Amino acid sequence: MGLVEVSYVGLTTGDDLREATSKAISLGKQGDTWKFLVEASGMDFVASIIDVFDLCAKQYDNEKLNRQSQIAVILPTSVEGREAAHFYETVCTNRGWSVRLFSERQSAINWLTGTMASHRQNEESA
Repeated sequence: MGLVEVSYVGLTTGDDLREATSKAISLGKQGDTWKFLVEASGMDFVASIIDVFDLCAKQYDNEKLNRQSQIAVILPTSVEGREAAHFYETVCTNRGWSVRLFSERQSAINWLTGTMASHRQNEESA
């Protein structure tokens, strides 16, 4: 199972979000994979809420992101970044995109690879 990983480190502007999103969608199309891991724990969020809104309200459709895509976001550590990530998740979900937030990498990967449900079943039967 392939996935596209996007990592944000340091100051992240609206232009950074748009550019990284375009590159990730392009890579997804090239590799025929629609699973995206967004590593945002090192992000210092300085983009606007409108920039975040426009990703899923406009850019995804404009760039023809596959509606079957799954996007896992590892939460930023800053309060502003976390608030923006929760807003992003809400806006995307309201528009039919499959987005989930995670506090750690392995849980995000498990969700993207579908191993989360089987792991939970194994824990419950133990």
